[in-house]
Amino acid sequence: MSESTSTKPRSLAEIFNASGSHFDEVTPYVWGPAGAATVKALNLRPGDHVLDACAGSGASALPAAVAVAPSGQVLAVDLAADLLALGKAAAERQALRNIEFRTGDVTKMRFDRRFDAVCCAYGVFFLPSMDSDVTTLLRAVRPGGRFAFTVWHDDALYDFTKAFLEAVTARSDGPGAFGGSADGQPHPITRIDTEAKISAWASSLGAVDVTTTVERIRVPRSDDFGWALVLGSGLRGHLLDLDAGHIADVRDRFLALLTERGISEIKCDSLIVSGRTQDSGDSD
Repeated sequence: MSESTSTKPRSLAEIFNASGSHFDEVTPYVWGPAGAATVKALNLRPGDHVLDACAGSGASALPAAVAVAPSGQVLAVDLAADLLALGKAAAERQALRNIEFRTGDVTKMRFDRRFDAVCCAYGVFFLPSMDSDVTTLLRAVRPGGRFAFTVWHDDALYDFTKAFLEAVTARSDGPGAFGGSADGQPHPITRIDTEAKISAWASSLGAVDVTTTVERIRVPRSDDFGWALVLGSGLRGHLLDLDAGHIADVRDRFLALLTERGISEIKCDSLIVSGRTQDSGDSD
């Protein structure tokens, strides 16, 4: 499964703010390609207004801003202010003036208009109440508007994450229980990690014209990228309470396990579900 193992003991904002530059080290290989594919699924047009939830450093918000320019706008929202700062700097380098980065909980925000489209890459499974929170996001879209959500495929990062968690438990007294939610239930992503499951899930929330595609993302393994993926993702949450010596031990053990197991490629395959919100022309 994915890197989205339980991170409840520390806030998501704290975990992803700590990821900092490591998050952007992963962008060219994973977040960037997935973000571009997410935006492609939205079929945006110039003039559209887009909400990007859990926007991180802008992997989907930035190409969305290009797609809707010059008159369209993108609002990128995330809990992690440090990641949004990276996105803002990237927007300035690209001279994109039609994008706003806003720190906060997107599920609790009130907007002064409804959007033409909403996207969320690798974020819906982190929302506190996935179904009701995604329903809230869909309600922020005009009738007949578009959505696209990206999540990990069910076998993405499986061997990679397994080796990392073994390294953590073998070399530290860090977080002990992995793979579930705070109440001991399976992580929400297990409900939406195949084409069939995520399509049925989106339809159950009232979406129409639902389509799911698989984005094949494979990255050759290197020690530098493997460790950057740990530090630049939710896996970093398992290191926040460890001292430098323990972290170094975890790193060495983890990279040794990847080598011992012959893992030469990191599988980051993802699912992109897209469709429309209902309008008056859609039957129940």
